[in-house]
Parts: sequence; C-alpha cells; structure tokens
Amino acid sequence: MRRTLRQEGLVDQHRLERLRVAVVDEGAGSSELGAAIGQLAGQLGVSPPLEYIDDGRTYDFLICLSDSCVPLTDTPYTRVQILDNGVRITSDVNSRSGSPSDLQEPGLCTIGSALAWQEVLRRTGVALPVEVPKKYITVNLRIDPSNLPYSEEPGDVLRIVGPGGDAIPFRSSSRDDGTGHTVLSARIDEGTELADSILGLIKLESSESDKSEPPAEIELMIPQCEGDVTGSVTVAGVGGLGSWAMHTVAMGIANSGGDGSGLSIHLVDPDTEVEVHNLNRQVLYTADDLGMPKAEVSARRISEILPVAEVRAYVDALGIAHLDGLMNPDGIIQNEVDDEEEMEIDFIEGFDDFAGISGDLLEALNSTDAVLSGVDNLRSRSVLSAISSHLGVPMINAGARGFVGSFDVFLGDQTCMVCRYGTQAVSQYRPMSCQEDGEVPFSAIVTSTALFGALEGLALISALCSGGSSLSDWPSLIIWSGWSNSFNCHEDHGFGPFKQAFLARGSHSEHLAELLFDAEVIA
Repeated sequence: MRRTLRQEGLVDQHRLERLRVAVVDEGAGSSELGAAIGQLAGQLGVSPPLEYIDDGRTYDFLICLSDSCVPLTDTPYTRVQILDNGVRITSDVNSRSGSPSDLQEPGLCTIGSALAWQEVLRRTGVALPVEVPKKYITVNLRIDPSNLPYSEEPGDVLRIVGPGGDAIPFRSSSRDDGTGHTVLSARIDEGTELADSILGLIKLESSESDKSEPPAEIELMIPQCEGDVTGSVTVAGVGGLGSWAMHTVAMGIANSGGDGSGLSIHLVDPDTEVEVHNLNRQVLYTADDLGMPKAEVSARRISEILPVAEVRAYVDALGIAHLDGLMNPDGIIQNEVDDEEEMEIDFIEGFDDFAGISGDLLEALNSTDAVLSGVDNLRSRSVLSAISSHLGVPMINAGARGFVGSFDVFLGDQTCMVCRYGTQAVSQYRPMSCQEDGEVPFSAIVTSTALFGALEGLALISALCSGGSSLSDWPSLIIWSGWSNSFNCHEDHGFGPFKQAFLARGSHSEHLAELLFDAEVIA
C-alpha cells in the first residue's frame, strides 16, 4: 500500500508532487518554523519546499516565514507568523510576528506549518472539490453459461485473473431478461496496480473551473504558558492525533531545557502494528518501526527526547471495564494475561468495552492528572469522558477526519461528552476508519492530524505546567474547516446543549456511566 493512499481522497497526489512551492525566509523567522514546514512536506509525500530565489524562476506558491518581505510577484502566497501566544496566517504585508515561549514554540510551529500547507492545497487547486474516501473499479462480465458443465456454478469452474495471474474474487447474478445470461462482477480496489492504472487517468474536478479560493486570514490564539511540566497523564491512542500531541509535549519540554523530570506518561493503544499508511500523518513512527506496537514505539521515541520522564506503554484496550473498575473498586476482578499469551485486538485507535483490566493501567488511571483522547469514535471518547469526570481531572479531546476537525476541553465538573453532543456520543461505535477495512471509511491527511494533535499537546502543557495559564483559559471548543481554512471557537467551558437534562440524572460521571452501560452499541 502506498503511504499516501489515505490522503488521496482529499488531494490530487500527482499534481501535489509536481508543485513548485518555495519558502521565503530572510532570516527573520525561527528555524523551528522552517523545519516544521519541511517535516510536513515529507509526510505529505512531497519534497521540502524550495528556497525562494528572485531570478525569474517560476513558482506555484510561496510560503513567507515570519516577517520576511513578500516578493513583488503575481505568485499566490501566504505569510505564516508565530505570535507570543498563537499563530497567524495572513496576506497582510504589514503584520508582524511575536516571541512565543520556548515551551510552546514547537507546537505553535506545527500548527502554523499545517495551516500554511492547507493554504497550498486549497489555493493551487490540488485539493479535490469533495472528499472521495473510497475508490475502486467494478468489472462486469456478462456471460452465456449454457456451455458450462451441467449444474456447475460459474464460481466453481471459472476464475477472473488479473495481469499478474492473481485471481480476483467475484460474485455472479442471473439476468432476468430471458437470455439465461449471468453477470460476473468483480471489485478491484485502489492501491492495486490494475485499479491504479485506470483510476490514475480519471480526475474529479469542479465544473467551475475558473473558481479560485480567497486567501485565509487566521489568528488562532491560546494562553501563553511557560514553566515546569510535571504530573501524570494518560494518553488514550497514539495514532494520528496522539502521536502529534506527544511530539508537541516532548519537543516543547526539550526546547525549554527540560528533560522530563517529574513527568509520568502512560501511553495506551491497542494497535499491535505500525503500518505503511500511518507514516503519512503519524509523526512518531518511521519505516523502521513497521510491524511494531504503536504504544511501545512511541514510548521509546518520547524517552529518547525526555530521558528522565517515566514513560509506560500499554498495548491494551481501554473501555467500560476500566470505568467500572474505577467506580466500583471492590467488585472488580483483574485479568492476568501471561506474557506469552497473544491478545488479538482489531480495533483501530479505538477501545474495547469488554477489555480485561490491567492492574497497572488501573493504578495509572487513579493517579492521573489529565486524560488525553486520541481515539476515533464517540463512544470511546465518552468512556474517557466518564473516567475523567469520575476522577475529577480534565479531558483533552480532538477529532480529525479529512479536512475537518474539532478540539474540546472538558473540565471535570463543567460538562461532558453527552452534555455537549447528546446520546449519539454513547452509542456510536461503527468503525469509521481511515483504513480500507473500516465500515465507514474516511480520508486522512497530516494537515488536520498535525493541527489538532498539536492543539491537544499544547493544552496538555497548560494542564500540567507550573505557571502561566491553565486549561480554564483555553477555548472550550475549536472547530476547523480545511475547505475554507477557518476556525470557530467557543469560550464557555460549561457549554453543552443537553447539559440541564442530563444533570437531572446525576453528576457527569454518573449519567455518563448509566448511559454507556445501557446504550445500544452500533456495531
């Protein structure tokens, strides 16, 4: 499988790889910002941007760093500026950048580079007009089966064979038109040589061919924060969001001169293998890590950056059983699994309602100061919301799919997943997945995962930092549309359209637990 396959439902990858993107850097910007832009280029599957040279060369797009002057050219551009406490994307030639704290600078640079690359995708026409989460070819062969052996079905005596000699599965159906004919139907998925040879010749375009996207004007502000980052965090999921969140935390602490002293990180993820398609948007993994458990690889990578931090990996699934264990500690039975026993888990960045309870993980949850959610379905997020509400600690949540995403801060007693999103948050469990085996597939790209993962990481820094700000100073809800590259922020931490109705049924942890145990799970 190509590493860029999951983003090809959002962008014309061939066109993206041919773009001539240049960075304008007169030395006025941080090297951190330039490095972040180059890093995201690699995850998008393209070469690092060129250095802008004013000698008549042509470029498709310019990314102007910090206070660098915009060249006098008709080439579309954007300016990306890191502020004291945020990020600006603008076409204003007079705007000026700021001086972020060392602790927040890496995360802010990740956000700035993600938004800058989103401008490239939008304004060069590389982004598709709509998301195409699945592409495949259906081949229909109408046959006359009259000369097949008597009573034999086509599937028993015929094969459809591809160019390499491999059999292609098919189904047969009889034509009800009096001919006696049968249709053999085979589906060939994108990612195979045969399908790609045809799909590569087909383009999906807007009928408004001359439509151009206006430049985005963005100021995304967060509370400034500096100091020591200490305490304990439980990170549920270290895929697209979780890996960028922990990269932001680790790089921020290291950038400020820290080594992780006083910090305890518990990484929980059931994925037993890093896969090729993860490499286009999950920052902690490389090709050398393929086939290894995500939790273990991410723990090792973070320990390399923060050698004094306590980093624990759990190749495990976090679910209802853990919530029940926290709420009813006298009635639980801990499952002990031999080291040699292999647990087969096929959830994707999700968590199993019926997982066995690890005593170490339960102990980690009981001592955690914050919960960070990197899971990919509402029900799993609601389980984490119930756990954090019961423990009285904040939950930092985000979700990103395609070119849209959202970020939430849930402060213990303020609101919860069902108060904000309704009962669908406890019943939705359909495996929406950026992988090809998801029932409801969706595309995934690094501009959205890096953006929201970095936001989660910066929020976690605020939650655990000794000075400067707290999570209550953050927006409670941030929504992003990559199609317009714009944000909508909500400040009220008690925000929840369904809050009053559910609080009548008990505290947040109580009504969440009741709904989770009673809800119909959509499988």
